[in-house]
Amino acid sequence: MKLKIVKPQIKYLNQLEKLKNDFIDSGESSDGIHGSADLLDFKNTTDWIDFVNKGIGKNNWVPFRQYLIVDKTDILLGLINLRFSLNDYLLNYGGHIGYYVSPKHRNKGVASKTLYQVLQICKKEKIDKVLITCLDTNIASEKVIIKNGGVFEDVRSNGEHNYKRFWIK
Repeated sequence: MKLKIVKPQIKYLNQLEKLKNDFIDSGESSDGIHGSADLLDFKNTTDWIDFVNKGIGKNNWVPFRQYLIVDKTDILLGLINLRFSLNDYLLNYGGHIGYYVSPKHRNKGVASKTLYQVLQICKKEKIDKVLITCLDTNIASEKVIIKNGGVFEDVRSNGEHNYKRFWIK
């Protein structure tokens, strides 16, 4: 499957809203859509597009770049977020990169291929060591991280969830 990462744009508005609603309907996670820069917090998806394209974020956020994962026909497959530095929360639980692939597009290599693309951006941006985390129960994400060179460091708990931490050089 050929895919690309693109900046969020209005032309993807309907697909973003569908992704958001499908996620809510699935009951998949109480933590929100990983790699989405708080998409669920925005009633108006257009406001979210404006917000993420600034790359600044809310208080205590680090500079970031938000991408949409789309296939060659511009179908939205998921989201991926690159953070350019780590604050305490990201160092312990969130990492430099967060991603989400819509359930109907999973098990097709989308996460692996997209993570690889963003790791190439990390090299260009001089992020030499990239931290990526996943819940200790998320075996699929762990496999994606390891496939892309992730070396396990440890597990850290925020009291609610346990996060496996991996470094990629």
